[in-house]
Amino acid sequence: MQIALAYKGLEFEKIYVALEKLENRKRPFLAINPYGKVPVLKDGDFILSESVAILRYLEEKYPDTPKMFPSDLETKAILNQMAGQCETEFCFPGSILYFAKRFVPEEKWDLKRMKDSSKKIQKHLAILNQKLEGKEFLTENKFGFLEVLYAPFLANIGYMEVELPENVKSWIDRVLEQGFVKEGLKKDS
Repeated sequence: MQIALAYKGLEFEKIYVALEKLENRKRPFLAINPYGKVPVLKDGDFILSESVAILRYLEEKYPDTPKMFPSDLETKAILNQMAGQCETEFCFPGSILYFAKRFVPEEKWDLKRMKDSSKKIQKHLAILNQKLEGKEFLTENKFGFLEVLYAPFLANIGYMEVELPENVKSWIDRVLEQGFVKEGLKKDS
């Protein structure tokens, strides 16, 4: 979400939720999002969770900012399909690996689940590699919604125990080199 806000040039206040301290599973945060997931957007009295919903909201609320979504119906439909694939085939299995390696003692790792997650990600990257053939970005060959969705996980791809196909590696480098991506991923001091 921070990447999208930076991409669109929108000002925002970032409130850090310490996942390592399970702040997202404690009463104050659960009052905002009972599912305990981040990110959450608070816009006045309006509260919205789930990355895809937040990104769509920002796109519609701020139509005069740089676009993340295509206008063509068929291209938008493919983007929606790929967003679902990103979440189920990459982000979810990636989060299994990331959270285990960051927050769970190694002796408690579910190694089979982690290995299965890595395999799922590897298969997804092979498919992405084909889609990126001759392209710099996934939709209309320009940075957009899918790159925003992938970027936080791409920044942590080292946790995923995968080999990066050539086109994917180049794409990751392009995504992570974007100034607004760097700004959106910047850690608090």
